[in-house]
Amino acid sequence: MTGLRAEGRGVRFRAAWVLPIGGPPLLDHEVVVEDGRIVDVRPWRLTVGPAADVVDLGRCALLPAFVNAHTHLEYNVFRGRLEDIEFLPWIGALTALKPAVTAADWVASATLGAAEAAAAGTGTIADCTDAGAAADGAATVGLRGVIYQEVFGIDGKQTAQEAVMALDAKLARMAVTLRGSLLTPAVSPHAPYTVRPDLMHALACYTGERRLRLCIHASESQAEAELMLRGSGPIARRLAERGIEWTTPGVTTVAHLARHGLLTDRTLLVHGVQVSRTDAHAVARAGASWVHCPKSNAKLGNGVAPLWALRAACPTGNLALGTDSAASNNGLDMLEEMRFAVLMQRASRRRIDAMDAAQALEAATLGGARALGLEHLIGTLEPGKRADLTAVRLDRLHTAPCYDPVSALVYAASARDVALTMVDGRPLWWRGRHTADLAAHRRRLRAAARKIAEAPR
Repeated sequence: MTGLRAEGRGVRFRAAWVLPIGGPPLLDHEVVVEDGRIVDVRPWRLTVGPAADVVDLGRCALLPAFVNAHTHLEYNVFRGRLEDIEFLPWIGALTALKPAVTAADWVASATLGAAEAAAAGTGTIADCTDAGAAADGAATVGLRGVIYQEVFGIDGKQTAQEAVMALDAKLARMAVTLRGSLLTPAVSPHAPYTVRPDLMHALACYTGERRLRLCIHASESQAEAELMLRGSGPIARRLAERGIEWTTPGVTTVAHLARHGLLTDRTLLVHGVQVSRTDAHAVARAGASWVHCPKSNAKLGNGVAPLWALRAACPTGNLALGTDSAASNNGLDMLEEMRFAVLMQRASRRRIDAMDAAQALEAATLGGARALGLEHLIGTLEPGKRADLTAVRLDRLHTAPCYDPVSALVYAASARDVALTMVDGRPLWWRGRHTADLAAHRRRLRAAARKIAEAPR
């Protein structure tokens, strides 16, 4: 597998279809990679150098590695444990299970989550982590991306200053973990109902001074909308039961975040199910980005995000795609996520033009890169960009015949068809095998799963 690493002399990756994303599909082309960088995208040429310099991928689609713009890798340990539960009880049940998980368990879970993402064709992630384990896991596997340290603080147990000091210490530890990796630290004020306004303002100042990226779960559920606009509903009742004072903003989540300085060109907003045209235009004006998680939104009963409104507000805006966690999705398969995105938009609007395969593929690649400020490095196949590639087989029974590689990818392929995932010229997944050693993490996850199976929720 190390023979695929393109150091020094160039390695030519040939495929029946090359999908540059920035242009139409190319038939019988090759991508030339040298020192972790794309140096050419061209039609096949006769082999001149050693045969080892050519990797013939056959009837594959070769494209930029996917950008999974919203994950919680450390929650892989909860896959299948929190099924068929309403959204707010689901959050409560997940929170109740966390004490059963040790620091080593979190790392094992996040590492295997990162490996699952790589095997599914993902090269870049945007992960929100509470325990901080996503930094260890993603760095071990070799992914690129942004690791957002989550911040909670709806009660008064800590002052805003104390919470920011604690965050600063966590980010310092994360920076040590990420040293030498392709990952950068960032901050996630978790949600408008878990972070009080004075803390929001303090985090806006802290991240603004340091130019750190932000990620916020926003406009996800009807319960959140009721809380923000009217101070009613199940979240409001839960806060009252906990003795937490809540002053109703009387505005949407987007307006609330803008009011407290968190709506910036560094902000990634996750979900966006409960958004209006006014919200969409406010996000577009701020230069913020949305990440759409169709499977998680559907599974937890939260609905379908109005992507038509987001695109209408800013046709060239940053719309990314994410899986959310295996706890609410059961997988990290971006091919399936694209398929869900298209079909659910069409079903909800009863219009065939609500979304198409090409738009979904762009959201899963270049859209994600733009949302993370990485479009100068990844998201398209063109000379000068980093060699983050994935190859997906289109010669299987369920994908053949292939008349259009984009349609075949979005409507028929799955993570099981991924033959290659490469990041910065280094293969993470090749012909059914990982480059990272996962044996110890698998053993740890099995032990952790036994504890979680016995834990009350």
